[in-house]
Order: sequence, then structure tokens, then C-alpha cells
Amino acid sequence: MIRSDAAEASALAGELLGRGFVHVREPLEDTARAWATARSLFAAAARSDALGVDMPGLEVVGEFTVPPPGALRRDFQALHIDFGVPVEAGAPADVARFTALYVDLRWPSTSAFTRVVPLAALLGQCTWSDRETLLARLRRYAKGCGVGAHYVEGILGRLVEAADESAALPSPADPDFLCGLEFASLAAERAHFARHSLDLEAVEQRVRLGPGELLVFDNLRTAHGRAGTRRPEELHQLCVGYRGLGAERQRTLSRRVLAAFDPAHE
Repeated sequence: MIRSDAAEASALAGELLGRGFVHVREPLEDTARAWATARSLFAAAARSDALGVDMPGLEVVGEFTVPPPGALRRDFQALHIDFGVPVEAGAPADVARFTALYVDLRWPSTSAFTRVVPLAALLGQCTWSDRETLLARLRRYAKGCGVGAHYVEGILGRLVEAADESAALPSPADPDFLCGLEFASLAAERAHFARHSLDLEAVEQRVRLGPGELLVFDNLRTAHGRAGTRRPEELHQLCVGYRGLGAERQRTLSRRVLAAFDPAHE
């Protein structure tokens, strides 16, 4: 049973920072209780992580109920990092450090799975260049795509191809481009990673979030997506992080994400 005391929050925070995600299976009665539980874990994790020392206090940077009524619903969502990784920090920006997902206690059971991929486990399958070289490659990639002075990239497949100095995916500068539609299917996404010598199936973990259950993850250590289709307004999402983060601190977070390309030097 989940307790609300500091010791329990600290233990779960350790799991969050270690595995990159925590699935709270004990049913929580409503979003207020779910978000209170999530925020206590996030606060404990921030206190335990050396990165949090030089960062401002955590704030809610986004709260959503998805998918909205009438929206296009696909049976697949590409792996991504909420709010993205700042590549060119040209202006202050909101950054989502942690994310929480919750399904209402009275909601019918879902057929959809949340896909969670620990970045170090996936990217550690290959040998990459050092972080500064990777960051330079991301910036060249951004320039080649024709994006502006402030560029944030959240799609994991695009980060990988930039690190590998290739450009097979649709350009973000294309006026018809829609973020998140880089891949037509899960098979297409797996094939993309396989072309970069990465075995997605070997490390991807799937969580079926039951009614009243909570899933939290660290956006600096994981990417997430979906397999299956959700009903309209099935999922509540809370993003907690930093509002109006300055350029230098954005670069600090970018380097933490890029450390997954070489987990031995995190």
C-alpha cells in the first residue's frame, strides 16, 4: 500500500530516478489524489538528484486530458520526451522534468498500453560520440531543417538520426509537417531504430494503466509513447518542471539527456 509519509515518497523517488518510471497500482480515487501523490514523488526525486540543486523549484507546466473529443486517434504514438530537449536555447522556455499519467477510477478498462523506453538501455546498445559532439550534431541537424533560433526536439527517433548524422525523417520546416506523425506505425518506428543498430523491442516496457492507477516518469531518463487506441478524454496528464528556464539551465538539462548516449559518463 502506498503511504503518504516521507520515507515512502523517498523510496519511490529512488525507483523513479533509478528505473526512470514508477507504476502506482493502488487505486487513487480522483485526479486530486493522483496529482498529490505524483508531486510528492517528484519533489522527493528532485531533492535526491544532484541536478536539482542548480534548478529552480518544480512547478506545473502543463495539465491535459487526452485525446480531446473529435481529435484524430491513431493506434500508435511515437516515442517522445514531453516538452522536448532544448537543442538551440535561444529564449527562456518551459521544460517538463517529470510526467504523471492517470486514468479515472470509474473509467472502463483500457486496451491501450503506455510504452516506456529507458534512454540509457536503448542508446547504450551503440557507441556514440561525446556529449559536446552530439550537441553540435543536433544543432547542425536543426540548422539543416531550417528551424529558428530556438529549437526543441521531442521525438526520440529524430534525436537518434541527428546523433547518427542522417536525415531520413520528414523535415520540421516542411509546411505540411505535423510533429508526432514521423512514423505511420509501430513497425515503421522499430525499423527506423533498427537502421541505427538499436533494438527497440529489447528494452521497451509496456504498462496498461488500469482505472485509478498512476504512472510517473522522468523525462530526462525515459521516452514514452503508446500502443493501442484511447477513448476520448481517457487519460489525464500532468507535466511538472521549470517555467521560463534560462538558456544555460536548458543546456544543463540537454546534457543530462544526451548522457544516455554514454551512460558510463552520466
